[in-house]
Amino acid sequence: MPELLLSVERSAMVSDLIENLAKLRQKVGMSQEALGNCVGKSRQKISDIERRTAPMAWDTYIAACVALDHAGAFSKEETPWYYEAKSKWF
Repeated sequence: MPELLLSVERSAMVSDLIENLAKLRQKVGMSQEALGNCVGKSRQKISDIERRTAPMAWDTYIAACVALDHAGAFSKEETPWYYEAKSKWF
């Protein structure tokens, strides 16, 4: 698959997560600080990502998805986009 296509797909996946990040965190009772600790980022960085003033790198996306999934933030009924994206990670 061409690298450009991968980048476009990844960008769309990251955008979907950023759009829903605060809501997903709150759903499982996870603070910005707790998520930051899980993904190796500061609370401020998570805040910046949620406010769309900082980009989210691919490795942070994967780490955040894993942390939120482990906490029970995703369901096939409420977040089908996550399961579709997950099948394309690798």
